[in-house]
Amino acid sequence: MISAHGRKLIDKTLSPQEKRDILENIDSFKKIKLDVEQVKDVKNIAYGVYSPLTGFLKEDDFNRVVSEMRLTNGVIWPIPIVLDISAEDYKRIKNEKEVLLIDGKKPVAHLENIQIFPYDKHSLAKNMFGTKDKDHPGVSEVYKMGKFLIGGEVKLLDDSREPFPEYNFTPQQTRKIFRERGWETVVAFQTRNVPHLGHEFLQKQALKETDGLFIQPVIGEKKIRDFKDEYILISYEILINQYYQKDKTFLGILPLKMRYAGPREAVFHALIRKNFGCSHFIVGRDHAGCGDYYGPFDAQKIFNNFKKEEIGIEILKYPEVVYWPKKKIHLFQPECPKEEAVSFSGTKLREHIQIKNTPPEYVIRPAVYNFLSQSKNALVDEMYKNQVDQKGFVLWFTGLSQAGKTTVGNRVHQILKEKGLKLERLDGDIVRQSLSKDLGFSKEDRDENIRRITMVARLLSKNNIGTICSFISPYRKIRDMARRETNNFIEVFCNAPLEICEKRDKKGLYQKAKRGEISNFTGVSDPYESPQNPEIELRTGQETIEESTNKIIKYLEENNFI
Repeated sequence: MISAHGRKLIDKTLSPQEKRDILENIDSFKKIKLDVEQVKDVKNIAYGVYSPLTGFLKEDDFNRVVSEMRLTNGVIWPIPIVLDISAEDYKRIKNEKEVLLIDGKKPVAHLENIQIFPYDKHSLAKNMFGTKDKDHPGVSEVYKMGKFLIGGEVKLLDDSREPFPEYNFTPQQTRKIFRERGWETVVAFQTRNVPHLGHEFLQKQALKETDGLFIQPVIGEKKIRDFKDEYILISYEILINQYYQKDKTFLGILPLKMRYAGPREAVFHALIRKNFGCSHFIVGRDHAGCGDYYGPFDAQKIFNNFKKEEIGIEILKYPEVVYWPKKKIHLFQPECPKEEAVSFSGTKLREHIQIKNTPPEYVIRPAVYNFLSQSKNALVDEMYKNQVDQKGFVLWFTGLSQAGKTTVGNRVHQILKEKGLKLERLDGDIVRQSLSKDLGFSKEDRDENIRRITMVARLLSKNNIGTICSFISPYRKIRDMARRETNNFIEVFCNAPLEICEKRDKKGLYQKAKRGEISNFTGVSDPYESPQNPEIELRTGQETIEESTNKIIKYLEENNFI
């Protein structure tokens, strides 16, 4: 397997005893508060994502990285990983040899052998971004930084794996997984968006050259109308489950702040994937770009400035992927007559999803589109940016067909939305069009359907989103699995007698099932295992919709969910 950058994978985590030794003396340390993105940098240093870095850059390394894209030992490193502090912080800690880095009140890391130094913001902006224009988001961030930088060795105290711990793998873990799968060569694909068919074409072309594909979305701060991280992950789960070779594909995340440094950042991203154990990295059109600050293929050209062995990871420099309507195929732009090529547009795709206007079939897989277009909460909006504190939860409506699961669930969703909660609505018919389009109605397929829904509900609820699910989910064992896997699972049993459900059945499904025209129909030819101890039981054969809804709202209020 490929060596880490600098030939050694860094590990700056501490043993339990080392942590205790530091935390027992916590009051003796001066402290520096970190923001969310700085916490990511600390953990990326400690876990070896930024190997060979062992801490935030000190002055000599900083200056050489800014001017030459190399550390003082000559190893390529294009992005200065730094921690800025204010003049006030400088006065407070200028005589210290070590400090504690904290997130709120939580200790994150110990920073030792520190060096504090001033720096030139104009030089940093011009060298890193090629411009001093403050309209560039990266430049704007530089000019907001504190007056001083503090370098030093990181020792990690907080080894929590948020966000999305089930996807948040360290380089040590991915290397182990790749070895276990027998992958000697692995191609990494970086993304910040939901997948369209152009991405799929690119990924599958790269997979022809390697043993495995590592899809690694960058997780971090979002702009208005970006897709939220959890929806990007769910979209890829749908794609991998239905359209990819599962034994050739692996999905993980990269918690990382985008700098929008174009060419420099492309090198940075390549070296990071080398540390994760990848032998190849895709650099496409306008990688890590922003507006018109860089040429469309500058991020590919920058690699010509280095010797192949210095980079150490194979760079796949693919042209733009387009669609050729005449032949109904996806291909690289040079292979298609220019006047006939149709390009992909992320902006147009978002518009299609937002207004529920089905895009052309060459743009996106129907299962992915159906999920995103029917979602209530997929795009970043002002409410998401200014979100209120909220506990995630899963309201799981279960019961026979026509027992009132969808009707009451929709009413609860409406009321909670009016209260300003972040919500998602998952309903049986919609999920069958997207997440589980490839499944039938056997017990095995029904269980797999609930597993996939549980995966979605877990991602949403763990990220403080209220998730309202309406599914027959007839088997107790698989509902118990959903309870174990999700945050704050609230089982809502819609208890309605079979004869009432039959009377409500306008499609005549119960009668068809009794005539043998529909097999595996719950309540007729397949059992429904009633919940034994649901959090909420609704007598939907007797109660009005409002009476049932009020029971749920009361439960949520009494248990501090709203």
